[in-house]
Amino acid sequence: MTAAMLYLHETIDILGSGQDGYMRSVHERAAHSAEAGISRLVGCWRVVGSTGRWPQVVNLWEMDGWSHWAEALERQFVPARKDASLAPWWTRTAEFRSGGFDRILVPASDCPTQAELLASRRKAWVFEQTITRVDTDASLFVDEAIGALRPLVGRRGIELVGAYVAPMTPGEVVWIWSAATFSVLCAWYEERDREFGWRRWLDGRGRRFGAGTSNWLVPAEDSPWHPGHD
Repeated sequence: MTAAMLYLHETIDILGSGQDGYMRSVHERAAHSAEAGISRLVGCWRVVGSTGRWPQVVNLWEMDGWSHWAEALERQFVPARKDASLAPWWTRTAEFRSGGFDRILVPASDCPTQAELLASRRKAWVFEQTITRVDTDASLFVDEAIGALRPLVGRRGIELVGAYVAPMTPGEVVWIWSAATFSVLCAWYEERDREFGWRRWLDGRGRRFGAGTSNWLVPAEDSPWHPGHD
């Protein structure tokens, strides 16, 4: 597995038209979190409504392992260590959201870190997130499965953002890919069933995955991922 890293994956239910306001607030919080050493924002995305439940926002935060998360939890719950800025931020963002669902994730062995992703200066209009399950030890299987899939989709211009397992939900796997344009991802969906490598992957490693859900995501305008962001 990638040395030490741990991730917090958040799915946020948005109230009305509060998506843009909430996403701006996440990036404001991210600047403080990075400076204070709490966590680092990998991405903040809106869900493309035609691909899943909406309006929703997905956030992915990186930490330096379990001990780092323990420190973050203490800043949230232990009175003597509380982050004084968290409660006011939480209150302000309540106007934008109604709730959500979080999961802790452990990265696959070749999962890029936030620093590596930033260094790549990759830009993408669309991301695909898949949440699924495997019928075997996820931490062992996901490395093999993603390793076989990565070169196949890479030839189509689709690049790995991250692949993870959920230690608190045994067998659950999350992976995220990026594509520079919507056309790239649509072309893959249109043509992949005629792709021998894809069919072979489905018949082999892909058979180990249960029913999953894929959503397409668009990065926040303040995100380094966004093509309009300098």
